[in-house]
Amino acid sequence: MAAPFTRTSLYRGPALVQYNGHTFFTRDDIVARLAPEWGAVNTSMYGEVDSVLADRVYQVPLTLWGAWENLADLFPAAVMAGTVGASIFGASDKALTIWGRNGDKVVYANAAVTKLANLHLGVGADLFSSAVEFTCLRANTANPEDANAYFTLSNSPLTEDAFAKTNFSRQRWTAAWGSVAGFASFVGEKGIDISWEAQMEPVRVEGWGTSDFTLAGFKAQARCIPIGPTLAQLEAASQSQDTALGSLLSGAVADLTLSAAKSGTIVLKNAALREHWYAFGQTPLRIGECVWETTRLFVDGVPGVVASVA
Repeated sequence: MAAPFTRTSLYRGPALVQYNGHTFFTRDDIVARLAPEWGAVNTSMYGEVDSVLADRVYQVPLTLWGAWENLADLFPAAVMAGTVGASIFGASDKALTIWGRNGDKVVYANAAVTKLANLHLGVGADLFSSAVEFTCLRANTANPEDANAYFTLSNSPLTEDAFAKTNFSRQRWTAAWGSVAGFASFVGEKGIDISWEAQMEPVRVEGWGTSDFTLAGFKAQARCIPIGPTLAQLEAASQSQDTALGSLLSGAVADLTLSAAKSGTIVLKNAALREHWYAFGQTPLRIGECVWETTRLFVDGVPGVVASVA
């Protein structure tokens, strides 16, 4: 009896990713799940008798290896300085390629970043604390049933020439919350963590499925245990008391600028101190974690940029 398979049919191996002319390397394995959306076909007599194809939306999450690179792709202007109601995918398709070491290649026809990677600014952990997520839709001019409307499979020898170890980033970061007393220059005891909340809504057309995403909102937060301010300075900068209920968070804001020792600047625009706490014990610092959150600035009725990464 012949063997059911040989080792050469155990296809495997890591991959790199290409998008918008740039190459991305991941810390973790890449898992690209292809799971079309199916709807139930029900009958009163027999219950669910089948499923009907309703849509195809494919997500590709990437946990990057920790290099300060490809920033314009990872933090696109369509989100960071985007207009609510604007297209995320834009007028032209941008392909996303997953290219395995054995030559296996998956090319998604139309991809965009729909979830930004959170960041840890410090030396104690990797730069990217969460995955960046790309969403892949059908090509702009294709019908759902067209060949390769969503992706193309092929095999060709892998080209490896873009890895830059010098871009790896674990370094000290300092913070400045405008000229607020006690916060004009401070550091985080355990680094500084940045998180992003990008609200995006799918634009779905019957018979063609999800064809775009619309920006519905965006804000950012920074968290750290600040070393520098006194308790009195912290209370003076917060709205934990002495502020009327009904007051806006933006009543006490300044730009929160984060700067790296060697390279890198992140600015959370019009950031307000949303919450803080105190700790009492043998080892914890008295001032605990503080949380800043961006608010929208309007100049002559025009919304400004929420955040920048450079």
